[in-house]
Amino acid sequence: MLQSVAKSDSGNDIPTPAELVERARAFRSMLRDQQGACEERGYPSAETAKAIREAGLFRILTPKAYGGYEMTLPDFYAVIMEIARGCPSTGWWYALGAGHAVQVASYMEKPGQDEIFGKGADFSAPWSFNTQNAVATRVDGGYRVSGKWSFCSGAPHADYFMGGMSMPNDEGKTDRHGNSWVSPTLTGIVPKGSFEVLEDWGDMLGMRGSGSNGVVLTDVFVPDHMTIKMNRASTLFGDTPGTALHNGSPLYGGLFNAFAEGSLAAMAVGTAEAAIDEYIHIMKTRNAGLSGRLRIDMEDYQRTLGLALVTADTARAAAIRGAEIYMERSARSIAGAVPFTNEAGVRLDGMYHMVEKLVADVVETLLRTASSAASRNGQKLQRYWRDVTTLRSRRDQLDFRAAGIALEYLNAAGHLARG
Repeated sequence: MLQSVAKSDSGNDIPTPAELVERARAFRSMLRDQQGACEERGYPSAETAKAIREAGLFRILTPKAYGGYEMTLPDFYAVIMEIARGCPSTGWWYALGAGHAVQVASYMEKPGQDEIFGKGADFSAPWSFNTQNAVATRVDGGYRVSGKWSFCSGAPHADYFMGGMSMPNDEGKTDRHGNSWVSPTLTGIVPKGSFEVLEDWGDMLGMRGSGSNGVVLTDVFVPDHMTIKMNRASTLFGDTPGTALHNGSPLYGGLFNAFAEGSLAAMAVGTAEAAIDEYIHIMKTRNAGLSGRLRIDMEDYQRTLGLALVTADTARAAAIRGAEIYMERSARSIAGAVPFTNEAGVRLDGMYHMVEKLVADVVETLLRTASSAASRNGQKLQRYWRDVTTLRSRRDQLDFRAAGIALEYLNAAGHLARG
């Protein structure tokens, strides 16, 4: 029996962070057995989703005021790592479904939080800005929203959908070419039953089981209190709506662009550790060529494993440290000491992308040295390589952001000043 050491404001028992990690770790064997079926289906099974929910893992980031656990960001990342170690696709689905409780609790006013979290502490919702045709028409009390969003990771089994778009003009049209990282945005949050999840996911190199389906809204009314209006790269200084509501919790006082990639970096770390587990299994069960010797007894494979272990450890440490920095900067901003700037946000974003690069190096090296048999369809190591390659093939990657990170730094340091 797990021992609870605290209670939420509503009186619910709150497990320790270590207990939550152990609950996630307990799913590892089941998730590994279901990897193939998860890929074929395109998302985790209803039974898996239910088990993760019943373990309390969808309330880690929910405020205590609503019966949640209100853990820290490092605690959340540690849970993601364990789930991804069992199945990277399920880790992605979980990370991008559960993670957006932070934005709801940070940026929504109390009426919206009451409506969402008041119905239950468990929260799962994809948040996508990948739309080409969203229309939000202003009406009394809110907006009528229509559109299609792609790559809505976590959509299957989700409680809500968060449809983001550039701030609409007076005609309800959005700028399809606007940069939503630095431009005003509108997000409409709608409950299950108000959105359609398309059966359009799975035809990808990797992350085939992540449930990153398309979502459609058709003339759905979204009341004002169920929207978030924000610039995702704006400097924060002082309270957010969430810190004012939730006793100054630093979990709810940070920049979105300092948070978003971290969940995927945590998923990547779990994938590297899963690849190491599989490599050790191969070392213990396969001979090297005609030598008759198991690979586990050969220095070449031991060296490869050792390098993989320390690189994965470095990636884990960097991801957790990034989450700690987020909490520290948020706390200083709330206290009115140091603003949480866009420059700080993009630097954290870059750290998380570097974690993913380290992971890709680990998984590629392990697959390359594991033997041709490991590259066959259905083999775990091949699957992990496909998953990490897909992670790093997105538009959001360090190669496309490094110049922006440099410009933010140079500007903040005064190097671009023209006198």
